[in-house]
Amino acid sequence: MARWKVTPDWKKSVIERQYWSKEGVAGYIQHEIGWRWGEFFIDTEDDTPPELEPGVNIFDYGTDDWSTDDGCWEETDVDIADDEERERIEEFIENNSIYDLEEEGWVMDECEMIIDCEMTIEKVDE
Repeated sequence: MARWKVTPDWKKSVIERQYWSKEGVAGYIQHEIGWRWGEFFIDTEDDTPPELEPGVNIFDYGTDDWSTDDGCWEETDVDIADDEERERIEEFIENNSIYDLEEEGWVMDECEMIIDCEMTIEKVDE
């Protein structure tokens, strides 16, 4: 078994995408955070490094140890069929943290972590 540290080669290339939903509401909320830097650790069965391409969801590779640093942008896309509810949620998000939606019954269903550039993959001695 081998452990690999994966880091982006360019700053502002780590993108975290969260998908939120609420039972009974037709639609979803997508919240995106751009990070200046990040590091991710992946374990492999042997000494073969993981093959990763730019734009891949690093969470698909069993990453359970990771960190990001220096958030540099946030964007939220509210795609809800009911116009009145969409406007209310947009206003709510402007005045609150996205995580305050949990108090309104929203749940983060999925989270992706994208490295949108070439990466350095180096073996880590344990």
